[in-house]
Amino acid sequence: MNRALTCSATLTLPFLVLLTGCGGGEKPSEAPRATTTTVAAGAVTTTTAATGKTEEEPAPLLAWADADPEEGQSPLTVQFKADVEGGAPPLKYTWSFGDQTPDSNEANPKHVYQKAGKYRADLTVADGGGDSDSDYIEIEAR
Repeated sequence: MNRALTCSATLTLPFLVLLTGCGGGEKPSEAPRATTTTVAAGAVTTTTAATGKTEEEPAPLLAWADADPEEGQSPLTVQFKADVEGGAPPLKYTWSFGDQTPDSNEANPKHVYQKAGKYRADLTVADGGGDSDSDYIEIEAR
């Protein structure tokens, strides 16, 4: 058994030495970077193992439009609410109420629909990093 191991080692060693010389003669300029990414509290944190450097980026911006009530007798007073997740401050809100009145830049504006009809209220939220998202909600004033 010892003879077989000695013979194998004797044949394998030159083969391994030969293989290490292959590869074009260039050394890689940089070792591969292992990174760890976690998402928590509205931010994406990336840690690079090679440098130990941690970079925090905001999570993608997501916006939802909500309203209370969504229907009723006119004149109908509606409380709008922008639900937002992620994004980089500052956030900029734009509500378009669908009834030819001026837009609002408040996050949670109140609006009165004077005439009966079906309206589409559009919400657009933009963040300081150039990301944006939009949503809408339908309102019916009778």
